[in-house]
Amino acid sequence: QGCLHQGQERANGETWEDPSDPCAVCVCHEGSVQCERKHPVMPPGGCCPVCTGRCFHQGAEHESGSTFTSPSDPCSTCTCLNEVVTCQRRPCPVHCLHPMPSDTCCPVCDDCFYEGVVHTQGHTFASVSSPCERCTCVRGTVSCCSTEECPPVVCVNGQTQVTLPGKCCDECQDSRESCLYQGTQYHSDEHWQVDECTNCMCVSGDVHCRSERCPPLTCAKPAVIPGLCCPHCLPRPATCIAFGDPHYRTFDGRMFHFQGTCTYILTKDCKDEDFR
Repeated sequence: QGCLHQGQERANGETWEDPSDPCAVCVCHEGSVQCERKHPVMPPGGCCPVCTGRCFHQGAEHESGSTFTSPSDPCSTCTCLNEVVTCQRRPCPVHCLHPMPSDTCCPVCDDCFYEGVVHTQGHTFASVSSPCERCTCVRGTVSCCSTEECPPVVCVNGQTQVTLPGKCCDECQDSRESCLYQGTQYHSDEHWQVDECTNCMCVSGDVHCRSERCPPLTCAKPAVIPGLCCPHCLPRPATCIAFGDPHYRTFDGRMFHFQGTCTYILTKDCKDEDFR
């Protein structure tokens, strides 16, 4: 895991400059020492040459691999890598409705973006995820605190303790009368349909749902009919076509080129005789 280089032990992953060559940088990688030599260059306006790998950006020197903020643009973060400076501008938040000027990169948000909703400065609102908390927007920061203490709930006479959407404290409800299902209240013995395959019923405060199981089909491409739960096999579709003056393709795919002088039947229903 370590390396022995010029009589000195180095840890795995350690990087150091070669004492005999200040422009050489070595690294220990799983017992093997790899050294890379940089060529000395004269920096702009400098007196002594320096090893390549460092970057000169707007009059300042930066080590290779370092990250810094551009002096001319506080929104730009730059990286020095092998004498090349790459800068990337940081985007500002897009949820500011009333941005305030600032000395930093982005303007300070006067409003707050909390739980997917934009709140204006000074607005007090109830938290969606925690209904017992009241939150206030103060200069782009949301401060929440609990404002309501719930008393202990003791349910009697067959009642059930439930948590209603948007309510802070639990309540007792008569389990024999209603059920709460996906935010909707249903009376006892009430039926409702969730989708084409699922029907539910409220039984003494409990929701009982039954889903229809579809039988296996032998056809290659079963059809889904709107309003029905299970797909069905349809008869093999067929099409006949008449085009041009004498061209016909029958239901079985045969082509005919025939130009007669009489009246002919192109297609008709052979079973019910309901079209011709």
